Amino acid sequence: MVKYIIYGFREVMMTLKNKECKSNNRKLPARVTVLGLMAVLVICVISYISVSGVLADPEDTPGGTSSETTTTTTNETGAVEVTSYEMTAVVAKDHSYTVEEKISVNIPSPIQSIEFAIPSGNFRISDIEVENVAYETKKASEASIVSITDAEKLSEGSHVYTIKYVIREYEDLDESKDMFYFNVLLPEWKQPIGKVSINVSFPDDFPWDDMQCYAGQFGVQDVNNKIDFRASKASHSVTITGVMIPENFGITLKAQLPDGYWEDELDGSWSITAITFLMAGVSLLLLLLWIIGGRDPKVKKQKVTKPIEGLSPVELGYIFNSKVRIRDVLLLILQFAQKGYLSISEYEPKRYRLIKGKRPVGEERMYRNAYKILFEDVYKGRALAMEKVRPRIERIRDAIENDVAAGFTTNDSAAFTPVSRAFRYAGAVILGIGLAAADAISYFYAYRSPNYIEGILAGIVAAIAVLLLCKVIDRRDSSSNSAGAFGEIMASLVLALPVAYASYRVASNTGKPLVILPMMLASGLAAFLIVIMRARGKENAVLVSKIRRLRNFIYHPTPKELLENHLADSEYYYDMMLYALAFGAEESWAISFLTLEVPEPEWYSDDIEGHAFSNLRGTPTTIDHARDFRSFMRTFENI
Repeated sequence: MVKYIIYGFREVMMTLKNKECKSNNRKLPARVTVLGLMAVLVICVISYISVSGVLADPEDTPGGTSSETTTTTTNETGAVEVTSYEMTAVVAKDHSYTVEEKISVNIPSPIQSIEFAIPSGNFRISDIEVENVAYETKKASEASIVSITDAEKLSEGSHVYTIKYVIREYEDLDESKDMFYFNVLLPEWKQPIGKVSINVSFPDDFPWDDMQCYAGQFGVQDVNNKIDFRASKASHSVTITGVMIPENFGITLKAQLPDGYWEDELDGSWSITAITFLMAGVSLLLLLLWIIGGRDPKVKKQKVTKPIEGLSPVELGYIFNSKVRIRDVLLLILQFAQKGYLSISEYEPKRYRLIKGKRPVGEERMYRNAYKILFEDVYKGRALAMEKVRPRIERIRDAIENDVAAGFTTNDSAAFTPVSRAFRYAGAVILGIGLAAADAISYFYAYRSPNYIEGILAGIVAAIAVLLLCKVIDRRDSSSNSAGAFGEIMASLVLALPVAYASYRVASNTGKPLVILPMMLASGLAAFLIVIMRARGKENAVLVSKIRRLRNFIYHPTPKELLENHLADSEYYYDMMLYALAFGAEESWAISFLTLEVPEPEWYSDDIEGHAFSNLRGTPTTIDHARDFRSFMRTFENI
């Protein structure tokens, strides 16, 4: 599919430029350089895959190998005698060759098919036709194939097959000269030919000074008596004749011409414009998707310095992750402890007991059910063994997730609207296709067949990487500042690898480094639009705005509000600690209270014998308690 997109771009750009094709028939080096992780993802596959010839359409075939070929014959039953090979070619000023081949054969007994290899190389072939014969064309590894399938033309006896096609050469990259190079008969010819007659006509102003003819057979030096070569300036043509031509005998015409002799050839500069428009189109399309369904509603910002009323720790986690995690249930257990429904005892390092307290009579039903699951076979005042805690936490998560999700099912309360979610995934695919197509298109600048595997791998990695970046940024609010920043940097670097690799291939193939600047800018803009393409419902957006303001306050509290709230509520520190733990900011919050009088939590006890604290005294500080709470959560998260 990518291939046809590329050819569509090529045809549009060539139509706009109204140019024809040309080539200097040189092989350009294919350097493959990889960056970081792309080496693992790309080179391991590319090393097993060679770049194949390209056949967009039976009537319109870009070249695939480095030199032109003439026809060869094969048959499925018995030997076919090639009695004569007649070729007429007309060379035009736009460096195109209109070719007609008449191949006479003698078939000793009926056969099923005869295949003729038609030219392939750094040029474009089109208008393929076999006169008055049923035939098929198909792609082959080295060249396109014309297969004669007409039973009447494959019967015993003599037959003549007339094959026509047009070759259009690409503009060469040599600014010192132009070249004429035409293989009228290849050394790869597999059978002897009884008689050869070749006539090539040239434009009236064609320079004849350097016209040369090379002929020879593999492993044989004395071939002068095989052909007769005559160049006629009067008739502007070259004639080559010969008899008893052996197999593997090649004939080549070559001439060095003044630079600029060929006019209006096809060239690959369209690929640069195509890449620029392609990547700009990717960005514009993603911008359109964002405008249609990816924008968050506008919300007025307000200062938040206290716990948000009606928002439980479980709901806090669900807002940013769209699921209930083990971490969220552990925050719920800490909230139960703070309210006196249970107490926590650390009797050995990272070994805990949960002691049942009073019942949560006034809580919502789903939280009462969560408490019941946690202590279903434990009496008040008795402890729940540590090995039973994690399995019951998982049961609580499974039991309450649907109830929590039910609070975010309306359009206004949705944490991630279905449309924006679909647009985000579509955006990742669009970015991947854009990079893959840009990589492939760049090969046409140098008249080479694209390495589709290379481009597809770069596109796939880019799509996955941008979704990974989205996931990391979506979790920013439930991570510490340092962890969130590190995750975003690493995800951005992963995304940069396929973008940089595709950009490098474009610069390498075109030889124009500046062309990658708009490509990289468009890729960066596309990635940004994909990341922000997360629309929330109106109510959810208001709630998230409050949570983010609260998060900012926990990390950077103002002394005045902090002191006022602490003096007004002795439990203020612990109420906010639940949010701080959810944001990964527990130590930042604890440091703000080091000089304030904060009561020790009656619901959490450190019963480890001989345990020393961070202040080297006998009593724990707010930082010690914050670390204890964090250790409690991580212990059960990692079981």
